[in-house]
Amino acid sequence: MGAEVIKDFPGHGLFAGKVFRIDINVPDGDVVWPLLYKIKYEDGETEHLLQEELDAVLKDPEAVQARLAEVVEAGIGGDGQQEPTPQTQQRRRQRDASEHGGGENDENEAATLGAASTGGSAQYKRRRVLGDATGRSHNFLGEERRSKRESKRRVDEDFEYEQPGAKRGPAGATQLQQQECAIRSRFGLRQPGQANVAAQAGTASESQELYPVGDGGMRLAGLPGHLKEIEVFNFMCHEHLKMEFNNHVTFVSGTNGSGKSAVLQALQCALGVKASSTGRATSFKRLIRTGTNEAVIRVTVWNRPYKGFDGYRHDVFGDTITVERRIANVGTASSYALKGADGRVHGRKREDLDGMLLALGLNAGNPVCVMTQDTARNFLAGSSSKADQEKYQLYMEATSLDQIAFSLSESKMKIRQMEETVATIREAYEQMRAENAELRKAMAALEGIEGWNREVEQLEMVRVWSMVEGYAAATARIQAAVVADVPRHLAEAQAQLEEARREHDALQQAVEGKTHFIATYNERSAQLLAETDELKARHRAAHREVRVAETKIQRLRAALADAQTQKESLESAVKEVQDDVVQQTQAELAAYQRDLEAAQEADDVCRQEAAGKEAACRAAQDATRAAHERADAVQQRSAATSRRIQDLQREAAQIREAGRSKLAAFGGQAAVRLAGALQRCKGQFSRPPIGPLGQYLTLEDSRWGLAVEAAISLHLNAFLVHSMPDARQLRQMINQHFGGQPMKPQVFVVNFDHPLHTIPPSAQPPAGLPTIFRLLSCDDSRVAAPVLNNLVDAAHIEKIVLADSKADAQRAGYQTPNVIACYLADGSKFYRRGSNNNQHPPPYWLRGARLGQSAAQQVKDLQQEVQRLQAKLAQHEAELQQARQEVQAADAAERQARLALRDVKHKEYAARATLTELTQQPPPDVLAATQAEGGGEAMQAEIWQATQAVIDLEQQLREKQELLDRAQAAEQEASVAEEEKRAAMRRLNEENDEFTQVYEQEARQHKQAEERMQLAQEYVGQLEAKQASIQKQALSMAAELAELEGSAGQVCSREEADAARAAVEERLRAKGDLSDEQVAALLTPELLAKKIKQLEKKVREHESAAGGSLEELQDRFAASQERMGRDGRRFREAIDMYRTVEAAAKLRTRKLQELDRNLEQLVNRRFRQYMWKKGHSGHIKLDRKERSLSLHVQMNSKGAGGGRGGGTGEVRDLKQLSGGERSYTTVAFTLALGAQTEMPFRAMDEFDVFMDAINRRVAMQNLFSFAKENPELQFIFLSPQDMAAVEDARQACLQSGLDVPEGFVMVVQMRAPRANATHA
Repeated sequence: MGAEVIKDFPGHGLFAGKVFRIDINVPDGDVVWPLLYKIKYEDGETEHLLQEELDAVLKDPEAVQARLAEVVEAGIGGDGQQEPTPQTQQRRRQRDASEHGGGENDENEAATLGAASTGGSAQYKRRRVLGDATGRSHNFLGEERRSKRESKRRVDEDFEYEQPGAKRGPAGATQLQQQECAIRSRFGLRQPGQANVAAQAGTASESQELYPVGDGGMRLAGLPGHLKEIEVFNFMCHEHLKMEFNNHVTFVSGTNGSGKSAVLQALQCALGVKASSTGRATSFKRLIRTGTNEAVIRVTVWNRPYKGFDGYRHDVFGDTITVERRIANVGTASSYALKGADGRVHGRKREDLDGMLLALGLNAGNPVCVMTQDTARNFLAGSSSKADQEKYQLYMEATSLDQIAFSLSESKMKIRQMEETVATIREAYEQMRAENAELRKAMAALEGIEGWNREVEQLEMVRVWSMVEGYAAATARIQAAVVADVPRHLAEAQAQLEEARREHDALQQAVEGKTHFIATYNERSAQLLAETDELKARHRAAHREVRVAETKIQRLRAALADAQTQKESLESAVKEVQDDVVQQTQAELAAYQRDLEAAQEADDVCRQEAAGKEAACRAAQDATRAAHERADAVQQRSAATSRRIQDLQREAAQIREAGRSKLAAFGGQAAVRLAGALQRCKGQFSRPPIGPLGQYLTLEDSRWGLAVEAAISLHLNAFLVHSMPDARQLRQMINQHFGGQPMKPQVFVVNFDHPLHTIPPSAQPPAGLPTIFRLLSCDDSRVAAPVLNNLVDAAHIEKIVLADSKADAQRAGYQTPNVIACYLADGSKFYRRGSNNNQHPPPYWLRGARLGQSAAQQVKDLQQEVQRLQAKLAQHEAELQQARQEVQAADAAERQARLALRDVKHKEYAARATLTELTQQPPPDVLAATQAEGGGEAMQAEIWQATQAVIDLEQQLREKQELLDRAQAAEQEASVAEEEKRAAMRRLNEENDEFTQVYEQEARQHKQAEERMQLAQEYVGQLEAKQASIQKQALSMAAELAELEGSAGQVCSREEADAARAAVEERLRAKGDLSDEQVAALLTPELLAKKIKQLEKKVREHESAAGGSLEELQDRFAASQERMGRDGRRFREAIDMYRTVEAAAKLRTRKLQELDRNLEQLVNRRFRQYMWKKGHSGHIKLDRKERSLSLHVQMNSKGAGGGRGGGTGEVRDLKQLSGGERSYTTVAFTLALGAQTEMPFRAMDEFDVFMDAINRRVAMQNLFSFAKENPELQFIFLSPQDMAAVEDARQACLQSGLDVPEGFVMVVQMRAPRANATHA
């Protein structure tokens, strides 16, 4: 016991361990192993070894001999197990004390073991009763000797119940195994062989590195699955909270309402627990902080692998994994995101989260691993029937006994099915024996009809060769008729057809020339008519303007005459007065006239100058607008070029990321994801979809890559399906994976069973022209027919020609028959529609060729295009800079023009004011006359008004005269242009009339010639069809004759037929005196067939009575014999398998019972150990029939050793205990039960809520002790109490010899609740 071993496991490395048990007379099926050593390795796995196997891996063989002698001296008990001696018991007690901690437990443990030893029947029990080997344990010594024990290891260790014929899933596991894995995941248990299974699945990350250890055995790093930190936003009462966790023990302290429990609820929510299982709400939406619309939870766990502790996809996630869960009030209620250490998202599905939880052994729904307030409250509720049943259910879940019992019941059900199958096989075997005996009797009855069969064979020989001779004569007649008159008639018809074709071609050429003129006539005529109508409208508009201007001028002239008449009458009235004062006012009048003329001249000059400045200002404005437009255009071109560069760089990055994947070139990563989804969902389609089409195609000449891309780019991304339901299903999947992309793949419905189209040469372009159909090939022969058929039907690739030069492209696209379009190598397109020849440049979206180029070449071409566009972008930037300078210059020029116009306007306004002032005051002569008359002011005012009216009317008349002159000039110009268009129209109509007369006659002749040519073609076709039909018939008859001869040869040779004919003729002549002609008449194929039918009918009647022909019966008898031997072996194998499985099930039942008892003892032992540390005692009692668990405790039972005497009586109802005693009892039971659950961390909420100071100290000592015993686990405890007891408990541990170093325990103090805090 305790001997150290070092063993090398291939593929896993060296592992150290110790011998912790020796088993004697171990039964293994029908084999009993006399002596086996059970080894426990440093990673917790166990294994049985033989003596010679142990010797090969011992670290110190000499030191083992003494201990081995001690075991041999101990002897064998009557029950087949080793009887422990007092010395052995003492050593076990010392070893147990060292393994499970010292202190106050030593006395209780020694007393317990002593009492067991006194009974003489107690045996040492350990954890993992069924775990006697590991999934990675392979010792290659003594394979034949260990085969049965290895079979036992595979069943016992993993506890897998695999029944024959069970349906296997994708990973090769049975349905029962999958159910067992689901239950283990639910209970937070490590899966059987989990490390190996995860490694094979590619999710586990192994390492040979040991985790770092500091003083006192304290880990310096978190293990995979340990909590690193948690961060929440708007969750329950927390607006924002971030908390980090210690590698070993973390105490979270805070008053009620500070949000301690919300941390556990957030942890459960992020790790996939249902809302109802948290005990706080039935929906996650109710956990969102009031007043907000979304809650975010981020839980970060360690993921760096160490030896014995595997991470989850460490190469992808890194040293940490962050699970982010978002809960929203609207829209998607909840979403997950798994992020690596670098912050990148590597999974968003629930399946991704489940895979990570399974690999790391995380289950936040296990109440022993994450104990909430509600679970603790159930423990403290007392010992009611319901509470005991809940404790029992918790016990069963934590120890996985429910799962094992479930697996065992499933196995028994399968065994019952096997029993029914064995009964069915036995019944079938008996039926086969009866059929075999019947076949023997039938074969004996058919031995007397062989004579009839020989006669049928002879008659069949004669009949077959008679048919051959008759068919040979008919074939000779047909072949003689083939060389008759058909070739001569065909030659005459072809000559007539050639003459009709020449006539037709000549007329067609003439008609086409005139057709082109007529077509152009229609276009020119329509154009001339449109231009004439436009000029006519312009002429009418100009004429209207002239009439309006003339009318206005006539009115102004009449008004001017009236004003002048009025002025003259007024002037004559005062003329007499003026004559008197003319002498003295002459000088003043002359000066007034000069001032008036100067003012009018200055006004005209200012007006002309203002008109010039206004024109200059408008020109400056137009220049400014044009400069701005040029700058905007250059900026738009620059932005478009920049976007194009970004698109090309993104496309190059996608091609690099896709690597060598040809699929990614035809739809990017969305196509790759769609292909993966189609592979997973191919069972949903009647036939698997085909696509994208481009991945199956190969271009023989890469220089046509751009041309093919321009012609059928969209078809390269398309998919093919076999039916319309498949098309609807595929379009839904395309919408899911391509999202908002504007160009989604097309879906075509094609019959996958149709063969490849056969395109006749007459329907294709001439053989010398390359077409896309001739240059494309399909790599996969299975999909070649539907892929190429779709491209022919949808894209017409057989009629798309490729040309080297523009002249060749125009000739092929415009003139060559059976060509719908011609493409140059750069993607330019040439085609003809009706009578119009069209030419298109390369498409703007054409960036590179996907066919005929590798991914590296595509990336290189894209990089070259990017470089070219970058140079173009630099040119655009220079042009933009120049345009902006032009804009600045134009703006400055416009400002100068506006300033100049303003100055001129000011001068114009001043001149106009001077003129107005002069015109508004009366002339000197009028003033003098008025003054002379002494009071003629009214007369002078009228004269002045009349003079002013004359001046205004003259000004208006000058302006209207200018408008009239311009309108008359426009009218004259429109009239001349209209007359020219009319003349051109008349000339065009005359030419058209001449061509139309000749065209109609030639068109009629052309139609007649075409009809004659068609009749000749039809006649030639009929003759050729007739000749081909006769030739085909001759060839068919010759082939049929050869086939008939071959068939006859298979029946017999011609010599054998002649011999059979002679024998038949001899039998006929023996029956009567017949001539040769009569014998030949009886041997026709028809009469022979009738005779054969008669004989075959007699044979069938006898064979029907016997159940088949003799050969058939013999074959069936041989097959029956073989089947009886084979099925007999199968029957025996099935019986053996059934017995083996039945025995294994019984063994597993015994093992389960033993495991149940051992686990109960182990939990009881640990429970007593933790209770005894406080001076109490207790045990658990399981009622498996009622499915309940009750706790029996006795407080202060240590007596004098514990400081109290006597103690209390046994308590079964926890309500009789104080709050602190109940809390301590809960902690003790949880620790005892939690030791059976393999989960990286433990969390308990308010474990000490009712404890006093002493109970809390002792409870924390137990927690520290348990944490030291299990250094691979992480513990989180939540308490509303003062955390001063943590340091007291640590000091108490140090005084008792348990090293709890600094940093082993961390205390997190929650902030006090705010008065206005809002809870969810």
